[in-house]
Amino acid sequence: MKTFFMKLSEFASYDKLAIVSHDSKLSYSDLKHRVILGAQYLIDKGLSSESIVGVEIKDELEHFIATLSLLLLGAKKITFASYDSSQFKSDLILKVSINHVLVSNLNDNNTSIKSILWLPNYSNHRQQDNNFSDDGIIFLRTSGTTAKPNILKFDQEQLALQSKRHQEYSNERLLRLASIEYNNSIRHRLYCTYMGGVNIFYNANKAPDLLDYIEKQRVTCLDVSMMHLHRLIELGPHKAFANVKVRTGGSSVSFELRQAVIQNVSKNLYVRYATSETGAISMAMPSEHDNETCSGKPLKGVQIKIVDANDQAVPQGHIGTIAVILPGMINSYYKNPEQSSLRFRNGWFYPGDMGYIREDKSIVVLGRQDEMIIMNGLNIFPKEIEAVLEQHPNVLEAVALGIESRIHGNIPVAAVILKKGCILNSNDLALWAKKILGLKSPRKIIFVQEFPRNSQNKIVRREIAMLFKA
Repeated sequence: MKTFFMKLSEFASYDKLAIVSHDSKLSYSDLKHRVILGAQYLIDKGLSSESIVGVEIKDELEHFIATLSLLLLGAKKITFASYDSSQFKSDLILKVSINHVLVSNLNDNNTSIKSILWLPNYSNHRQQDNNFSDDGIIFLRTSGTTAKPNILKFDQEQLALQSKRHQEYSNERLLRLASIEYNNSIRHRLYCTYMGGVNIFYNANKAPDLLDYIEKQRVTCLDVSMMHLHRLIELGPHKAFANVKVRTGGSSVSFELRQAVIQNVSKNLYVRYATSETGAISMAMPSEHDNETCSGKPLKGVQIKIVDANDQAVPQGHIGTIAVILPGMINSYYKNPEQSSLRFRNGWFYPGDMGYIREDKSIVVLGRQDEMIIMNGLNIFPKEIEAVLEQHPNVLEAVALGIESRIHGNIPVAAVILKKGCILNSNDLALWAKKILGLKSPRKIIFVQEFPRNSQNKIVRREIAMLFKA
């Protein structure tokens, strides 16, 4: 399996375009050159294949080049994000044994470990014959729905195998709106480079008109989070979206939201089911969006099974726990045997999601097993409630959850964000939902301006639950 530097060298041989930003364009030859100089610079600063480095570089392009340079050096890398607290960084330093932090400003580092200023001289064309290891490691973090996210350790072979499930990137001009500090952004930037595509970087401060930038840079693929989907809907319809594919992830992309994207942004909507531990599992193509909000058929090399509480496969169409095996997945959490034994069993990974497989072999993900609401023995998936609430013309987004009840076990409630300029009475919305959901309808609805989100931009339900105890 080729490493990322080997792929850079392959594409550099015919000088293919690699990167576009506001003020520069880099061919694969240019990028290879910068990565080599970056690795040499790090060696000059005392780093080696034994180094474990926290990267806190705000500029996305420089962060990406530093990542590739560390991979070439054979070092281990983890991101220190701008939103990370000092305590969180300290915990990461201890858990991963980080010994250096790479920064774009020496004043940014508020840890006790040695700072190195990322300032390679790209104009210096001197290239030394260093014996680079080229077997670097990337650490990622899970989304952190619990207080302490798990650490995921990926080698280059695993990332390469994940990249191969994105063959389409070889011909794409990819723009991700989420910062490279997030797991999915750094991962998809690497996928795109491994497949020989064009990574397009966007900075709202330098180009405030997103639509103009998409059009000017001839973006062919927008890979976005749920939060950005709503923003795109507000901006569209627009000619800038005419030939753009929109890709997003998450089983919570409701049918109503998918329809809004198709009508206002692009008919070329792709919704994938993926996990941090595995990469992409399945993909719903533009023709596959229906009111079951399926997550598409498994991608090449992916095995999926649905099991019951005894880990036995259930018949097709029956609801159960999802388990997967696929190329490039990890087989344990870093330094966490307890969580590893829960999620990784007999070669299979159990994401903790519930769902079923349809006759057409596509998968429907109903939601997290630990988020299911059990009221008087009745199983209620939050997704059922959210899908109905989001059908209301005044509702932008909804989150349903269960809160404890001494009598009923759990009772369903919901937090709702209204569309801009809309007014709605919560009791009226609850009565409207009850006509459709019956016993499964939320007993209380509150309106909020925004949902609390974690470092990976996922909604934190435990914080929403606290609003109902106030």
